[in-house]
Amino acid sequence: MRKPERFACGKNSVVGPLKGKPGTFGYMCLFCGSYRCDRCRIPKLKKVRSAIARIASEMKLNKMATLTLDRKKIKKGQRSDRYIRNCWRKMRVSLARKFGESVDYVGVLEFHKDGVAHLHLLLNQFIEQGWLSDAWSEVGGGVIVDIRLVDIHRVTAYLSVYLTGDKVKHTLELLPKRARIFTTSRSIVLWGKKKVSGWWLRRVGIETFYDAAPNPANVRFEPVEDLKPFGLELLGYFESPPLQEALGNRDVITVLRQALPAWKAETL
Repeated sequence: MRKPERFACGKNSVVGPLKGKPGTFGYMCLFCGSYRCDRCRIPKLKKVRSAIARIASEMKLNKMATLTLDRKKIKKGQRSDRYIRNCWRKMRVSLARKFGESVDYVGVLEFHKDGVAHLHLLLNQFIEQGWLSDAWSEVGGGVIVDIRLVDIHRVTAYLSVYLTGDKVKHTLELLPKRARIFTTSRSIVLWGKKKVSGWWLRRVGIETFYDAAPNPANVRFEPVEDLKPFGLELLGYFESPPLQEALGNRDVITVLRQALPAWKAETL
């Protein structure tokens, strides 16, 4: 018998007090946020494109390079994604030696139609194409490379070509489950650390809380790609006074005491 997924997308919720809103709780549907999920892929890609565009502007990542592989150098049975990651690790050392410091970058892994991997990179250093081709070949890559200046204000448009839902889905189908599409230098953090909110997980769908709420406020729905043809959206969030269904087995007095600091805080 197949075991159910522990955190099935959209089947659980998170609940907690809202900062600066005395007596009010927020109720949010817990989506998995995975690129492999047909429900979450498109919204997450929009967020990552926005994050990369912001970082590119802040760190002047306005040089785009594409590094391909010479298929003859890949041993039979060897995964091209692992091979190109190893080549890029060596290439970073070559770049650091050339420029005297580490190069800032954001990379996106992609596969050609024949299943061979290649890398798209946003860099903060311009590299002469002849040197790049020779250096990339020396670390085991290929001689076919490309590098060009891009308009920093249109980075999102450039990225959209490589970060579409269909392309990412194709890439993920060729990668092991825990392998990453994106790679960044240590100087770059796409996502900051999540702040502790005081909210808690409830293994109950948000619809249960919505049905129990007498007057739900600030209701938000989330668009879902595979439901668009039917004109449907999923309930994603709403606000309401604390509901017994949301508290579960928690002691009401204890929960309210823990909520007081958030309710007293000023809304930012």
